[in-house]
Amino acid sequence: MKRLSPASTLCVAHTCVWLAFGVSAVSLAAQPTSRPIRQSTTAITGGQSNDQRLMGASVRYPTMLDMTFPEFEAAAKKTDIVLLPIGAIEEHSSHLPLGTDAMNATAQVFHIQQYLRTAGVDTIVGPPLNIGITNEAGDWARDGTYAYPGSLTISKSTFVALYVDVLRSLHDNGLRRAFLYIGHLGIRHVEAVVEVVQEANRRIDGLTVYATIDSEVLERMKLVPSSHILSVEKGRNFEMVAQLLGRGMELPRTTHADGAETSWTLYFHPEVVRPGYERFPQSPSSLFLEVLSSGDRSKNPSGSGGFPFDKASADVGKQIVDYKTARNGEAILRVLRAK
Repeated sequence: MKRLSPASTLCVAHTCVWLAFGVSAVSLAAQPTSRPIRQSTTAITGGQSNDQRLMGASVRYPTMLDMTFPEFEAAAKKTDIVLLPIGAIEEHSSHLPLGTDAMNATAQVFHIQQYLRTAGVDTIVGPPLNIGITNEAGDWARDGTYAYPGSLTISKSTFVALYVDVLRSLHDNGLRRAFLYIGHLGIRHVEAVVEVVQEANRRIDGLTVYATIDSEVLERMKLVPSSHILSVEKGRNFEMVAQLLGRGMELPRTTHADGAETSWTLYFHPEVVRPGYERFPQSPSSLFLEVLSSGDRSKNPSGSGGFPFDKASADVGKQIVDYKTARNGEAILRVLRAK
């Protein structure tokens, strides 16, 4: 076997780290695929400022990663608010990529940014780090979605330290208010985000950090909303989604790689959705949740859990995204208007 030179080895290692932590979720979504593409029937349109069009002409959902330093400096003079998408790298069945949560969190935050702009509030979308916590029993337990190939995780202490450091660095760059959007709803992942909010507010003078969390998630985890943990009332609204997609064999309590998540991925990133999902049988939330707790993925080989697939579409995805955008946007505006 031919051995790599030291320089080549360094290049490979640098590339791996770059893919895991530094690359924009938009760049991941833009990778070519040899599979047929199901195109969205809904156009993803404007709402971007002139500055955004200039600096992100070829980027669908631009973040600060797509800015030059003079562009960032100019943006930070206009606003001190950053929106930070927090996703994960985990299995999403056989039709959605491992980066689904990271890509979709960034796209959803972009839509929230546009909503706030129409209300007269400028913001900066912070850097997607992609990595999250995908297991449930504790650090390195092979349960949750970490039971499936391709799912990555980090320890809770590492996650909290990483995001607090990023927030400190954003503060050092002139930003004073941060709103965290959670794109992956594993229990330990959400707990870690709450810890990030608490630690950052305690340790970083001059920075105020918030997280928007769906009321259903707060109730499930017995978390109480506070001045920094903002409840997004009925942010998941399973009943509304059931009207769009049908409830199937049970009213879902999850939306993982199911008809709902497939729909908003078709809206955000139609090019990454593999064909054939329309014929997938529904995997009920109860089976999916059983694997999360047991780690036995043979109980739910598809890795999905939630709504039926047969009505999934970009148009349904747009309706869900618009709903989530307004709910999160209003939760943020309530804080900003109270100041």
